Amino acid sequence: LMRKKVAVKIPGGVDSGSRLRLTGEGEAGVYGGPPGDLYVFIHVAPHEFFKRDHTDIICQVEVTFVQAALGDTIAVPTLNGTKSLEIPKGAQPGDVFRFKGEGIPSLRSNRRGDQLIQVIIKTPVGLSKKQESLLKEFARLESNKLSSKLKSLLKGNSAGAN
Repeated sequence: LMRKKVAVKIPGGVDSGSRLRLTGEGEAGVYGGPPGDLYVFIHVAPHEFFKRDHTDIICQVEVTFVQAALGDTIAVPTLNGTKSLEIPKGAQPGDVFRFKGEGIPSLRSNRRGDQLIQVIIKTPVGLSKKQESLLKEFARLESNKLSSKLKSLLKGNSAGAN
């Protein structure tokens, strides 16, 4: 058994389970025949920030509830650096945004997958008395809107039930 170092060029887009064949890098042939091929099986380790779905990559970014309500521009890591993402006013938990062509290169075409960014809305902790007071006022204004909608909905339901 002989040991030998071999340089392997891993093409972009390979995934776990992919197999690369290195022609002529295997064991010596029988009775002086040509050497066989060496097969390298690929295992791609998981990334702490990006998840992979074929050629698309998925990540989650946290935004404050204020950023989600009022909108904001945030910096999002990509495979090629950082890009700005415009969070629209009224963004909801789980909303998904897309960076076209920022994913994994395809092995079968010149196309790249997309990067999908899911918004996670972070609820604040350790509020100051002023922040708590402002949120209570906001809640009071919202409950008036909700109770008006609920009353009209209940009137509609009770009229339809008779």
